[in-house]
Amino acid sequence: EKKAGRMATRARFSAMFRKRSALSFQPLSRHFAKGPPVRLEGDELNAQLASVPQWKKLDDKDAIYREFVFGDFTEAWGFMSSVALCAEKANHHPEWFNVYNRVEVTLNTHDCVPPGLSAKDFKLATQMDKISRKFGK
Repeated sequence: EKKAGRMATRARFSAMFRKRSALSFQPLSRHFAKGPPVRLEGDELNAQLASVPQWKKLDDKDAIYREFVFGDFTEAWGFMSSVALCAEKANHHPEWFNVYNRVEVTLNTHDCVPPGLSAKDFKLATQMDKISRKFGK
């Protein structure tokens, strides 16, 4: 009887683990279903830059940059946590630096050939701007 109970418990946990594993596994091919991101240049890049006026294009790197300042460390960390969920879902991760209430962010796309700015950067920048407003900035 005890053995049957243990076997049933193991079966339940095994089923839960298989279900969770299947849901959490996301092959890389999902992120490149349409091929690698396209590097933006010329008028297309300028139009995208105009859509995120608080972000600045860096001179020394094909990337955009913005500094966010919050009321305290908790707000800054909350912002970063919210952005991390969006970034993970998009498989596009920011380069960022945090000290107390300040978060410095640099975005570019390493998957472009050659690496540079893509629509993914501007989509994430727009999401970050929107999230920052929830934290009062």
